[in-house]
Amino acid sequence: MSGRTRGLPHALPQGETLLWQGSPTFRALALGAFHVRAWGLYVAVMLVWGIVSALISHHSLRVAEAAGFWSLFLGLLALAVVLGFALLTARTTIYTITSKRVVIRYGAAIQKHVNLPFRAIQAVGLRTAPDGTGDIVMTPEADRNLSYLLLWPHVRAGRRGRVEPVLRGIPDAAGAARVLAAALDPSRAPAAILPIAAPPARDTRQESEAMNALASRGHAA
Repeated sequence: MSGRTRGLPHALPQGETLLWQGSPTFRALALGAFHVRAWGLYVAVMLVWGIVSALISHHSLRVAEAAGFWSLFLGLLALAVVLGFALLTARTTIYTITSKRVVIRYGAAIQKHVNLPFRAIQAVGLRTAPDGTGDIVMTPEADRNLSYLLLWPHVRAGRRGRVEPVLRGIPDAAGAARVLAAALDPSRAPAAILPIAAPPARDTRQESEAMNALASRGHAA
């Protein structure tokens, strides 16, 4: 491939092929990474607190209503900023799986790329939602130097504080998992999954299908 591939810092070298590309959906990213439900609760609390605090201070009902309005306005403004950031993140993020590595491209003003060679991935886990979107979590080598702050929201804190990159909120996560499983170790795909704790309302059918699709493999010394 002579030209630069979208989502990659450079053209693919000879012998490396593109297997899959995708981006997070806005809805999955907003709910999973940006926790908009919690922000909605925060807005409701600000509204109630604005009214109650004004009444406790023996202000008139009109003053209480004005306090509630401004509390609601500030809360909605904060929520709008969060949603805007989630939308921008969804539009500027590209996840790539090649025959040799996983690449995360993210960032709006300044685009960054994180390359994870297969040899540096110790294990992989999948979490799916009822609509088919999901997260693919990769556990890197212990000595892999990754920054949680620089990678967020495409990351989660794993056990013992190890930073684990995440392909977050992707559509047809089980399908992407099958591609990654086959690329990681063709001899074991389909193979067992490392299940990740999911919300109580997760789709058990999707989870069952994923159990037969995603590989978890130890790093060969």
